[in-house]
Amino acid sequence: MMQEEKDKLLALLDSESKWCQEVDARDDQGAPVHYNDEAAVAWDIVGGMCHLFGWSRACTLFVQLSRHIVGQQHFRMFQDREMVAMGALQDFNDDSDTTYDVVIEKLRDMPVWSQRPSSPV
Repeated sequence: MMQEEKDKLLALLDSESKWCQEVDARDDQGAPVHYNDEAAVAWDIVGGMCHLFGWSRACTLFVQLSRHIVGQQHFRMFQDREMVAMGALQDFNDDSDTTYDVVIEKLRDMPVWSQRPSSPV
């Protein structure tokens, strides 16, 4: 995850009312909606990443974030590691012990990748 991506995800979930559980996204009435629905006002971790970064980039981020949040280190042994990581993130997000504060703390603690400048050849 790059710093800009982390900042965007934290900005999207900048209040408890913008986070949800059990679905990717909810509208202002609390009804489930698609993560890219114009009516969406709250997202879970997975829905928020898909909304902000698109499906392809979110799949890469699922693996990175899941390693940090739930400690899954063995995704290489799964053929569909992105989906396993996505499921682990959804399970974490939807767990009855997971609160908004826990989610934000985990996101704030997420290490970021920064590309070092290439050395001249």
